[in-house]
Amino acid sequence: MSEVPDVVLTNIWLEAPLLPEVLALLPPDFAVIAAAPPPGAPWSSAAGAQAIVASSLVRYTGDLMDACPALRLIARTGIGVDNVDLAAATARGIVVTNTPDGPTESTAEHTVAMLLALAKRLKQGSDNLAAGQWGPRSGPLMGIEVRGKTLGLVGLGRIGRRVAEICRAGFGMRVVGCDPFVTAEQAGAWGVELADTESVIAQADFLSLHAPATPETRKLMNRERIATMKRGAFLLNMARGVLVDEEALLAALDAGQLAGAGLDVFDPEPPGPASALRTHPNVIATPHVASLTNEGRERMERMAIERLLDFFAGRRPENVVNPAAYATAHAEELP
Repeated sequence: MSEVPDVVLTNIWLEAPLLPEVLALLPPDFAVIAAAPPPGAPWSSAAGAQAIVASSLVRYTGDLMDACPALRLIARTGIGVDNVDLAAATARGIVVTNTPDGPTESTAEHTVAMLLALAKRLKQGSDNLAAGQWGPRSGPLMGIEVRGKTLGLVGLGRIGRRVAEICRAGFGMRVVGCDPFVTAEQAGAWGVELADTESVIAQADFLSLHAPATPETRKLMNRERIATMKRGAFLLNMARGVLVDEEALLAALDAGQLAGAGLDVFDPEPPGPASALRTHPNVIATPHVASLTNEGRERMERMAIERLLDFFAGRRPENVVNPAAYATAHAEELP
């Protein structure tokens, strides 16, 4: 494929600092113009950027894009692009990419760690010992085994499938799942029983959410659906905070309908100081770090830079999430 003649990359703006070994992938003429956004005006230094390596904390709106007139590419580390206005980017001919394979293993392992921590009452045991107590060996310290329990998965993408694999093969759990883009044959090959969403929610001893944030999935787990879960079940959300009605979740925890919840995402983020999810005795909460491992971070950052280098070398990068913008930007190369 021929190179794009009108693009000479000089400026890359980083929402967050990249690892030195990842920055070393850039040729000498690629200049990083901001390694850490200033507080209060997170993108004020990005005006000259031709490419942005984006994370999850800045919202990439049309106004931000207009403030960066040279911007051609937003390379998102991770899967989610819900903080990027894709319509605005497409209208301006700005290509957006992501790295959906980057966080899979780290996020799946985090999910499984949450599941086991909830089942084994690790938070309650740790808090008990920190308070100078030793038991009692009953009540809130009494855990459960996961072998033979039912894991319900809402979403059977990369992460959901990896969670299914670990829990089925490693722990002997039964796995049921739902996904509108998956066939029964595909699910069966992964060892997953495919069912409709309501059935998955009702059957699960542990219900784990792996769906994207869309208008259809907003507050997917509302008061009505949570009420259909087994009494004493656990809810896990490592996907997006908007999937869960947090007030309904708290009510179910306080009423004993649910035995616990493992959360890495919230709505809004971060949760406010008064949010009971921060301190609830039956909630294990982490600050959106499921993919934050040494290996996961390096993988996502490297993939983002690879997409950036491909784009500015005139090659179509992997994982373009708004292909219409790419087609517009490279119209001269189309047959």
